Amino acid sequence: MPGKTQIDLDHPLLVDGQKARFQSVWLLLRIWHAQREGEGPVSGSAVQARYPGNANLRMLVSRAFRDFTAWGIEVGWGNAVDVPVALLNPARRSQGPFWMTKAQADELSFRLKGKPADRDLVAGFLGLNEQAVAHADPLQYVTQDGTYWNHLTQAMRLALDGMAMTAGVSGAASFRAAERSALDDFQRALAILKESLAWRRHGNVRRSEEALARLAKILQSPAVGTSLPTLSAMASVARAWNCYARGDVRQSHAGLDRLASDQHLGPVIRYNPRVRFEYLNLRALLHKDGALEDENTDLAWKMNQAEKAISSLSEALQAAYEADSVEAAQDVAANIGWTLWLCWRQRLLAAFNGHEVRTMQGLSLRWIGLSEWICDRFGVGGGSAWNTVFVLRIARGNCDDRSGDLKRFQAQTPLPVGEMLEAAKPFHAAFSRAKGYEDWSAVAAFTLEEHDAGRVSYGALQLANLLFEFVWFSANQRGLSREAFTAVERLGLVVRGLPWGQRRFFREILKTLPAPLQMAAKEAAARREA
Repeated sequence: MPGKTQIDLDHPLLVDGQKARFQSVWLLLRIWHAQREGEGPVSGSAVQARYPGNANLRMLVSRAFRDFTAWGIEVGWGNAVDVPVALLNPARRSQGPFWMTKAQADELSFRLKGKPADRDLVAGFLGLNEQAVAHADPLQYVTQDGTYWNHLTQAMRLALDGMAMTAGVSGAASFRAAERSALDDFQRALAILKESLAWRRHGNVRRSEEALARLAKILQSPAVGTSLPTLSAMASVARAWNCYARGDVRQSHAGLDRLASDQHLGPVIRYNPRVRFEYLNLRALLHKDGALEDENTDLAWKMNQAEKAISSLSEALQAAYEADSVEAAQDVAANIGWTLWLCWRQRLLAAFNGHEVRTMQGLSLRWIGLSEWICDRFGVGGGSAWNTVFVLRIARGNCDDRSGDLKRFQAQTPLPVGEMLEAAKPFHAAFSRAKGYEDWSAVAAFTLEEHDAGRVSYGALQLANLLFEFVWFSANQRGLSREAFTAVERLGLVVRGLPWGQRRFFREILKTLPAPLQMAAKEAAARREA
């Protein structure tokens, strides 16, 4: 009577002393394990899940079954488990499910270093025994007093409102309270990740990084990291976002590349729409920056980057709606509008290069209108003035006089508010008169008043942009007024405290103001420095 078929799980893999393909041995062992554990047939989707990058599952299965035949091992497929293998139709074999009889399973012997492979070793080889995160007893979840969920929900509400994270510690304190009251590693990791994301959205990269460093201590544990793939993947995207916020575009790209190629975390991008949104939204901004960088860069390359940016944003918008995330949807809608405008101005989108300025203003503003309409209807987007800044900047259109002469400056004609409201339809209701949408300087004034009254709290960069837009439109409409000088002096003080790259940006756009206002901004900055 012939002996059992010996399968050695060492390196190299051997079947009866002959080298064997890993995928064939894996599939055989998976089917054998399922038979031994009473799991029933192994579905085709389970095999596809193990090899997510292998689009041609039929080829993998065909090779494996040729190997099974060569090894003298009978493996069945389909739902007719009582039919002899020889009588099965191979036409749809790759779809599974796959099975073997108990008698056949008894004829197989799996070994490692000459010793029989136990249950844990087999599960480890198959990737089935990744140590699970230590969860609290399920009864504890439903009988706990709700402290953790109370703190986490309060923190999320404060972060959504915006002011608490930017102005003080109340939002952070609630996240920390949730972290301290967590029952298991999942709850702890969730609270820390959400804190990091909240800090990043409100422009505090340092605090975001500090939270990610605490999170890494949890996710680096083999017992936790691969058991929390969604949180681990989102943490990877958050680190890449922080690199982008610091201006380190190369490291940001590299972080996304590492995530996409990671065997365990890469599939999360495909199957989790929220993670996919964050990944694509950031990737789009990186492509946009590549398109808009130094003028000496090859034009064809820049146009390619611009098209990639728009493509990634389009996919990100789909992912946001797939995830039922209105906050994500408003974010990417605004990015689409702003990116279209910036790339059109540099003639980087071949499909739009021939469009007139009013046409592109209307198209771009309609997307930002969608974003603002979502914010207005769903109460998201708190603590951000970017939509207002984008609208004001697009409304200025091609107004870029740098002569310093007041008459020439005032001769420039930005897009009238009425035309903007018409272009923004069907989302124009979000731009109400109550927000100042009667003249452009009133729009900027209303948004600044919200900040100054303490109803919201904008970061220094947003505040500087709002001040500039107020100065520009105020001077364009009313000349060298006291309010224009007061605002430009305040702008000079704010800009002085910005990072070098942002200061350089404002030095350039200040050149589009009348000369007296340029001088007032410089003198205010000099006084602060003194």
